[in-house]
Amino acid sequence: MAFLGSGMRYFAQLLKKLPAHLVWMMILFVFAAPTSAFAQDGGMNKGGLDQKIDEWLKLPAEWLEAVIFYSIPVTSQQSLPLVLILLAGTAVFLTVYFKFVNVRQLPLAFRTVRGKYSGKNDPGEITHFQALTAALSATVGLGNIAGVAIAVGIGGPGATFWMILMGICGMTTKFCECTLGVKYRKIDENGKAHGGAMYYLQDGLKERGLGGLGRVLAIFFAVVCIGATLGAGNMYQANQAHSQFVTNFGSEFDIGMLSNGYVFGGILAFFVALVIIGGIKSIARVTSVLVPLMCGVYIIAGFVILGSHLEGILPAFGEIISSAFSNEAMTGGFVGVLIQGIRRAAFSNEAGIGSAPIAHAAVKTKKPASEGLVALLEPFTDTVVVCSMTALVIVITGQWKVDAVAKADGIALLDKKEGIEQVVTLAVGDELRLLHTKDKDGWQEAKHLQSETMGWINIDQAKLDEQFEMRLDISKTSAAFGEKITWFPWVLTGAVILFAFSTMISWSYYGEQGLIYLMGRRNPKAVLIYKLVFCGFVVIGAAASLGNVLRVSDALLFAMVIPNMIGLYILLPVVKKEFADFQEHARKVDSGEKTLD
Repeated sequence: MAFLGSGMRYFAQLLKKLPAHLVWMMILFVFAAPTSAFAQDGGMNKGGLDQKIDEWLKLPAEWLEAVIFYSIPVTSQQSLPLVLILLAGTAVFLTVYFKFVNVRQLPLAFRTVRGKYSGKNDPGEITHFQALTAALSATVGLGNIAGVAIAVGIGGPGATFWMILMGICGMTTKFCECTLGVKYRKIDENGKAHGGAMYYLQDGLKERGLGGLGRVLAIFFAVVCIGATLGAGNMYQANQAHSQFVTNFGSEFDIGMLSNGYVFGGILAFFVALVIIGGIKSIARVTSVLVPLMCGVYIIAGFVILGSHLEGILPAFGEIISSAFSNEAMTGGFVGVLIQGIRRAAFSNEAGIGSAPIAHAAVKTKKPASEGLVALLEPFTDTVVVCSMTALVIVITGQWKVDAVAKADGIALLDKKEGIEQVVTLAVGDELRLLHTKDKDGWQEAKHLQSETMGWINIDQAKLDEQFEMRLDISKTSAAFGEKITWFPWVLTGAVILFAFSTMISWSYYGEQGLIYLMGRRNPKAVLIYKLVFCGFVVIGAAASLGNVLRVSDALLFAMVIPNMIGLYILLPVVKKEFADFQEHARKVDSGEKTLD
């Protein structure tokens, strides 16, 4: 574990160079803030400082969400966020524009990722495979486990079809943005690579006579990128990892202080710090082992579940395809299914977000399009393979229908809102599918799955956490995998923690590169402060739900789409030229006309 030792030494050397009072301030920020919140509130009670932060962020959260996720109505009950239209429309357009490069050039992409077309002395820091796994570690995460369960639970099995379709088209988007990320990267005097959307927005648009616009877009992108790293790439990951840990281990064992989020988060933050202090090379070494291991374990488990339901595989595929075009009211109709599929694909593979070019820019290559082809394997892996496996397991086990399981006898479903006639009286273990969203008075329609009976329940009065085991997110996936492998939820907990860990270390690098761009150069002290702050947010994320913080960070994540899409459309001729250049290079290497150093 050499990277741990080097990371600790580098960490200690930098701390020695900082003023003592600054070091103590950072330490207090990282550990005292979340601890003080729990000192006031005790355990997992969400009050005190957490509640104050939520209240303070409520207005900006609502404003950002309204602006970034501005939607246009498409039916009387459904609206479609413009940012999703932009992402999906661009993915389809680019796929056609490049004549389905995402399918035609897959063999070339696999040869490239093995390093066949790059020399050992090419500029950069890491190999094609390491760049791919570093970027994959940021996308193959909890979104592929919890997010898919949410999409299938809300949109029905048909959401899987649109999710896969958008993942395939998103491969071309990744190809374009990562080609540009390498084309316009900067290599500093120490041989470290700095790249990403901010660099091709600044320099690429300057080449086209749009320097002023490029600079503004680049600064905007870097700022929202840093914000997104602390939320979507950090707190959400830590929060869900702790939730899964407590749910599965806390019910079986005495986990002591680990039931407290700040303790769990503190341990997780420590290991994150050990890796991220060492920079992209340490991150790449860790992710090149973790990502294949996690994906392998997860996919093998998926095959075990599917193997035990062989007779149900074809019907499951039939249900996925048929419900993709269904107008079933339970899933919000055709538009609702479409929205969930597009949204899940966008959150899963981040194609068009502009984050992946930051990791891919560190690759060792002289041909930018070589890494663009490697990058298109990302959406294929995380959406077409991992997300599809998750969705198929949830569908084939029937868990996509289960939103709540009764923990007590006597809970009633009523014939109507404010009704008094009971249509069903639930027993322990009975399952409900919750339909649509609750109204302002807390009433929600539900389907009793054992009797196929429809009824109404008041969500606010029912005290769901006390009377029901809720399965709305990662718990749905856990239940699906645990149906045949009763101990697998424990294994899944370990996988979730590793998924969260790998996502956090990669996103920390994205934020670091955004900071370096804004400062104009690498400032070791500023970077160290950022990394300590990042680790502090790991603790905060595990300790509290901070709903409004996550709403802000999600908005900032998708805010990255706007400047990135503008840059992609303007710089398409550059991508086309670089692709033709690499194809000629690959042809010469394959034929023996050209040798590499």
